[in-house]
Amino acid sequence: MKSGSLTEIDALVRDGRIVMSGDDSAVVAAVQDALKAGRSVTFYLSPGQAEAFKAWYWSPRRIKDRGMEPVSREERERITSDLGIKDIGPAHSNRIDCECGAQYGAFEFIEQGIKEHGKESVDAVLALENAYVLRVNPVTPAVCAACGARILVGHDYDMTNRYGCCRSENPV
Repeated sequence: MKSGSLTEIDALVRDGRIVMSGDDSAVVAAVQDALKAGRSVTFYLSPGQAEAFKAWYWSPRRIKDRGMEPVSREERERITSDLGIKDIGPAHSNRIDCECGAQYGAFEFIEQGIKEHGKESVDAVLALENAYVLRVNPVTPAVCAACGARILVGHDYDMTNRYGCCRSENPV
């Protein structure tokens, strides 16, 4: 490990963050434990760890139950043209309905991310080459772009090799 990496780790720990290192099975088990306990945690996983977790989590039944489907080329092109985000590549998302009749999917998720965190932050996450950001039991609600209402049904997504989420079946 380079000394610069240790300086970055030291800064993260100083700021109250945790840095965890372990073999792939230990890291995947930690993600599974957080999920099963209903904890809200963000993990930065290696591509191999992410694939191992997703193979366990995204069962055919869960994919169907959550309404996950590939994000269409048209929606990906709209994300690029309207939001200025480079192509997110292969991705999956569910579409959830707001009471006003509008739908919330990948486009609206990225649009909300830009509004809440800034385009630079969204670009930075999507530019990660060696880390997959996994949000476990995220607490940020989907917000309808049409009427501004919070949508209580969870939005699920997986932007292959970049960013995704998972939720407990019965959060604590």
